[in-house]
Amino acid sequence: MPNWQPGMGAEVLPRVYRDILEVVADAPGPVRAKQIVPRIGLPAEAGKIEGTRSKLKRLVERGWLNEDTPGMFTPARRRGGATPNSH
Repeated sequence: MPNWQPGMGAEVLPRVYRDILEVVADAPGPVRAKQIVPRIGLPAEAGKIEGTRSKLKRLVERGWLNEDTPGMFTPARRRGGATPNSH
């Protein structure tokens, strides 16, 4: 999975990561892994939640998401440069 760079869209990510980003982006505030799991079509089992949490952490490490509070994920704030909707 690539690190986020300016101009890069979620289409470069594997499907499950795109689904996770979409759920986080659509949420009214920070979300936890256990809130995301049912929204991406997985059963709310400990293993699925842990797997999703590790994907969320990977997205944070690569600049796609933020985790300002442990376990609470939000869309990444882009520093300097274009916002996703600017042309």
